[in-house]
Amino acid sequence: MPGLYLAAILGAFAGVALLDRRLRLGLWSRPTLVAIVVVEVVFLAFDLLGASRGWFASNTDWVIAYWPPGIPPEEPLLLAFITVWAIALFRLAGRWTGEERP
Repeated sequence: MPGLYLAAILGAFAGVALLDRRLRLGLWSRPTLVAIVVVEVVFLAFDLLGASRGWFASNTDWVIAYWPPGIPPEEPLLLAFITVWAIALFRLAGRWTGEERP
């Protein structure tokens, strides 16, 4: 079912946004944006290399399209989500242990 993967990623983003709103984690700040850009550049470069060499393949039943050399448009969204989720977990862990950092 094309688009299900995209819907799942967007739903996960919505969940993190609600978590951020409820717990005031400050996820939508400049440092988070910088982290997203760095992760996107590094991992998309690796994805481009891997897709062009045939190391990676996505299931055509799940993605909506492909960008040459075979990367689905959902990939940058997934990388951004993983980055935001990791930052959220880091900040929550800091609160629970009493070692919260800005």
